[in-house]
Amino acid sequence: MQEATPITDEVEFLDAANVKIARNSFEELTVELPDGTTHTNVEAVRSFPLTDSNKYISLLDSEDKEIGIIQDIKQLPRESERVLRSELQKRYFMPKITKIHKLDGEFGVTQWVVETNRGPVTFGMRTRYDVVSLENGRVLIKDADGNRYEIENYHHLDPESIVLLETQL
Repeated sequence: MQEATPITDEVEFLDAANVKIARNSFEELTVELPDGTTHTNVEAVRSFPLTDSNKYISLLDSEDKEIGIIQDIKQLPRESERVLRSELQKRYFMPKITKIHKLDGEFGVTQWVVETNRGPVTFGMRTRYDVVSLENGRVLIKDADGNRYEIENYHHLDPESIVLLETQL
């Protein structure tokens, strides 16, 4: 039997307290590491976007190679934390559905007319597999264009919305 490799041999955890995250004049994300190395045009990716969204943030360079992982956003200096949170919010933008007005299927696409915390939205969905029910009534929906929507707890929706949603679950 092969011996397990310690995760610290596979993953580069960064000393978050000494990492500087900012934006340059082109609005690209930049990361300065404790050794003085600077990376430009960095992407921040959540390792666990659904369950631990502010922990284990992978920073990728412009060639999609991992620079390292921030174990917890709260360990960053205040300004770096603000910049990283803003970047992640843009990357993982997910409006919350508060009401379902109408579902209408035609030609293999279900048209959704909904109200979100960002206003009214109409979108198409190709398959029921794009509606994922999680614990505590949480539902994630991906539309035909790849946009994502969330229902925090569908049990808190109005009765008509619940009936419509349950046809897709």
